[in-house]
Amino acid sequence: MRSTEYQPILTDSYSNVTEFNPEANSLYIFGDGVEERTSHVTRLKKEKASITFLQITSQSLSEFVVAGESEPYYLRSQASFTKFWEKAKLFSKIYIDMTGLTHPVWAALLRTAIALPIEVLFVYVEPNNYIRSTAPVDGQIYELSARISGISPLPGFAVLSAKSHANPLFPCLLGFEGTRLKHIIEKNDPNYEDIIPIIGVPGFKPWYLFETFLGNRTTLAENSIWQSLLYVPAHCPFSCFYTLGNLNSEFPDRAMRIALVGTKPHALGAVLFHLADFCATELVYDHPIRKHGRTDGTERLHVYHVSAIMQLTKKQNYDVITAI
Repeated sequence: MRSTEYQPILTDSYSNVTEFNPEANSLYIFGDGVEERTSHVTRLKKEKASITFLQITSQSLSEFVVAGESEPYYLRSQASFTKFWEKAKLFSKIYIDMTGLTHPVWAALLRTAIALPIEVLFVYVEPNNYIRSTAPVDGQIYELSARISGISPLPGFAVLSAKSHANPLFPCLLGFEGTRLKHIIEKNDPNYEDIIPIIGVPGFKPWYLFETFLGNRTTLAENSIWQSLLYVPAHCPFSCFYTLGNLNSEFPDRAMRIALVGTKPHALGAVLFHLADFCATELVYDHPIRKHGRTDGTERLHVYHVSAIMQLTKKQNYDVITAI
């Protein structure tokens, strides 16, 4: 496995959300979040009159609704997104704040936004704390998800054909919820030797590494899956992108089925890797229904230059990028 030490990390990180100031004449898209870490948008709206804010008020597995509009936008409809992005022509940059957006919605926004002739940046705010379970069980030490809606690919993204892509690699981006990982593995039934767990190291907090191991210990112990572990900084989508690219270089004839049960930045890296089209990939997600009050407080804010990484992949092949 090649190192990602000298590859471009296109991230601006702020130790406090108050340090973040989007550029003037930008479009800022955000979700109607229920967590405290989404409240930074309230401050921005008060202080940044030169920025246009667009709030997504309703999100489902197939559509979303924008504040002040009655008609939904459909995640699988190119016509819907053509209409949605008409307003973007007036702006110099687009910020998509994924903190309060669901995976299906922010991934669909990314898939369609990168085709625009405008710079696109993603924003993510780390929570200060995750709320611990009052009755922890194996694989569930935090109160994060109430239930899952069902395992399926992200809407609008390609699905691997079982006939033409037998036995794909199965990278699994891990979080605290071992029950989700176990369920995804059971439903997809990969070969154990094809499972490659990826853990966030360093985590948002130094001790999250140990709690990730604790939450996933049962599955990691089965058939010694832990021996294939890879480590990627929890906040960094680009390191995740490069790690998946390294796997593709190691196994050039293999497709990938990537399980998104880890951090949002890792999921962003996986979606970027899929869109870069280095190999056949499928993004597998269990669509959890998040519990209200699952986090409290805010920590670092990150701005990810997603347009920049996609431009690099268009101009150069992956091997050139990893040589930087």
